[in-house]
Formats: sequence, structure tokens, C-alpha cells
Amino acid sequence: MPTPPSSPIRILLLNKDAIARAGVYLLLESRPGFKVIGHAGEEEQALKLVRQEQPDIILLHESTENSLGSDFLSNLLAVTRKPRIILVTTNCDSQYHMEAVKKGAVGIVVAENHPEILYKAIEKVYAGEVWLDRSLIANFVIQKTHGDIPAFIEPKTQRIAMLSEREREIIALIGEGLKNQQIADQLFLSEVTVRHHLTSIFRKLAISDRLELVIFAYQNNLARLPE
Repeated sequence: MPTPPSSPIRILLLNKDAIARAGVYLLLESRPGFKVIGHAGEEEQALKLVRQEQPDIILLHESTENSLGSDFLSNLLAVTRKPRIILVTTNCDSQYHMEAVKKGAVGIVVAENHPEILYKAIEKVYAGEVWLDRSLIANFVIQKTHGDIPAFIEPKTQRIAMLSEREREIIALIGEGLKNQQIADQLFLSEVTVRHHLTSIFRKLAISDRLELVIFAYQNNLARLPE
């Protein structure tokens, strides 16, 4: 079990199913380092809570039978200063997952997974990472290659050539799912130095966030899909 943060991760639960919401509440409250600061089953109440509490993580649960809806994501993003939304869904369709990511989700957890997966997703997203299923990442790469997702600015070859050896090492480690501090430890750097390298990488590759970097890295052989 990872070491819990010094301050608990403040989580807001959004789920129309009151029984399921109560179950998730008990699961999260029993986890060291987690604190459920509120829960809601209706959109208006949910938006009010997000405005007031500004949680670290918004856990949005939906299903085909009982849904707050991925269209609700844009409304949540408009009222939160920390856009860390994890979608918990019974829908296993990767296309559906990709649409949720485009709308602002930074984590996708399929509801049938073990609770440990949900715990890891919360911890990763809180740390500034993204949490996506391996098959979803692969589909992102395939669709970007075929133009279904807007292509990165060309020419890629020149931009990749601008990367230093250290920056390539950092990209490869990000592709393995490592957080900034883990990368710093492995490369004997400070976390601040890793962040400076990431700023340089984003500028050179003309991309804006970590998710784009992961997809770009997998597509251009700068990182390997995790086993």
C-alpha cells in the first residue's frame, strides 16, 4: 500500500444510486489518506457542493441504468479550480471512454474492477497523473494515427530531434506510469528539475499536458505501452 499523503485526499462522490454511493463512501473512508467531504445524487446539488468545497478529486459514477451523464463533465469543469474528475462507469466501450476524456475526465475506472484499482486511480490523479486502461491508451494511439483525433502539429521529426537525452529518459519513464517524484528518484534529480524538464518537453513537442505527452510517446516510440 502506498504511503498516504500528509493531508488526506478530499473526495466528492457523485452518484444517483444512494445505496451504491453509501457503499463507495464506506470503502473510501476506510482507506488511509482518503476523506470523503460530501456526496450528491442530483446535478444541482453536485454543482453546489463542488463550488463550496473545491474537492481534490471528483468521483463521478454513472451507468446505463442510472447516470449523471458524461455531458455533466463540462458543467463540473466550469465550477472547479482542480479539474480532477474520475469517471466510474459500467460502460466498457473504449470509444465512450475516449469521449469522456475529451470532455474533461482525467481518470476512467470500470465499475467491475477491484476497489484497489479505484484507490490507485484516485492516488494517481491526485498526484497529477492520468488513469486510463491500457487498451484505451492503445486506441488513442490508433485513432490519432488515423486522424480521428486532431493531429499534432507537424513536422514531428524536427520536434522530436530537439529533445535532449535526459528529456527522452523522462518521457520513457512517464510512459511507464511513474510520477514526478519517482522519476526524480530513479534519475537522481530533484522533483523541481523534473518539472523544468517537463516544461521544456511540452514546449519542444508543442503539446499542452501529460495525457497528450503519453499518447505522443507511444505513437512515436518514445515509450512502450505498459505490460
